[in-house]
Amino acid sequence: MQKQVRSGPGAARRQALKFLAWPAAAVAALALGAQPAYAADNWPTKPIVLIVPFAAGGTTDLLARLVADGLSKGLKQNVVVENKPGAGANIGAAEVARAAPDGYTLLMGTPGPLAINPYVYSQMPFDPAKDFTAVSYVADVPNVILANPATGLKNISDLLARAKEKPGQLNWGSPGVGSTGHIQLELLKHLSGVDIAHVPYKGASQASADLIAGHIELAGDNVPTALANIRAGKLVALGVASNDELEVLPGVRPVREAVPGYLLPSWFVIVAPAGTPQPVVDKISGVIDAFEKEPATIEKFRALGAVPVGGPAERLAKHLKAEQARYGDVLKNIQGTSK
Repeated sequence: MQKQVRSGPGAARRQALKFLAWPAAAVAALALGAQPAYAADNWPTKPIVLIVPFAAGGTTDLLARLVADGLSKGLKQNVVVENKPGAGANIGAAEVARAAPDGYTLLMGTPGPLAINPYVYSQMPFDPAKDFTAVSYVADVPNVILANPATGLKNISDLLARAKEKPGQLNWGSPGVGSTGHIQLELLKHLSGVDIAHVPYKGASQASADLIAGHIELAGDNVPTALANIRAGKLVALGVASNDELEVLPGVRPVREAVPGYLLPSWFVIVAPAGTPQPVVDKISGVIDAFEKEPATIEKFRALGAVPVGGPAERLAKHLKAEQARYGDVLKNIQGTSK
């Protein structure tokens, strides 16, 4: 006669006790087996979204699309660029901070959301130091101070003289409050004592369009975004925020020659939500690093006035920590940017 198998609460309790009696190593192995196999070679299995927290057409957008193309080829999966501008890049950055930490949502970050904004906004929707995982240091990009040709300004000395002659009457456009374009202005005001009005936009392309149209007289921007319009004579480069003259802008002198201490480079990086598995981070970082070492990629970056950096994620993590501290020291001493 076959023995009847009893079910019910008692049977469930006996099964639970049997499980608890298993060796700890066996339980741990079972738990690990239930986790997603992020270290497996089959990641990614679906498209990746790379969020740009600014409007299309700016330097962040241009570099993001270059990197997305390299990632798509290296990972053999589509990488879709999505522009989510607003609130000084906080809107797009916050979306990434809240996303699942699985590597499928990335942020093309800049000094604004990752180092500057905590000193500009009284409330932040994320913590740059805690809510992101460093992935890849994409590029360094110099900044440039621009003028509409109708102003007649040719260099920084001209600008300083005009600003002192007409305090508060010149308008300076930037990609938004807390952007490097905004900090360019505030640093210039702080170091030289001039009075220039700030006009924030939702992206560099919008500020550039109004500058070309003559609705504003000045702007601070990254070299890649402004280069074509400078070469076409639509904008005048007054000075670069770098130590030396740039190869792509011959004859345009560093601002620091007229304003000692003026140095403000931009950097562009990729970060993921905090908690993203290290194997995923390393895979993305490795693909970008290999892509940026290709001669064709170097030439594309160089044509934009950008310098590819690359390297392991640990390099970016150290850089972000140092830059967050550096911008904190700078912004605390600049009137008009502290919260």
